[in-house]
Amino acid sequence: MNVPYTCEICGAQCVGHVNSRYCPECRGEIKKSTQRESKARAARKRRKDPPDQKLTLGQIAARARSLHMSYGEFVAKYGI
Repeated sequence: MNVPYTCEICGAQCVGHVNSRYCPECRGEIKKSTQRESKARAARKRRKDPPDQKLTLGQIAARARSLHMSYGEFVAKYGI
């Protein structure tokens, strides 16, 4: 069903679907900006959430020794 509508960005009068909000020119711009935003959001998330790296038993023991503690004391105190 084609009805007249006004573009929310540029104010141009167009004919299209009842739920249309943008003219064909502005619709392309909106799609591009939305894609750019989603790519940037995904990149920020990738940078923000590095994979959790588990410490090996040897690494935990080395940290405990550097603090002059036993392995058990270190794990009890720091919860690793």
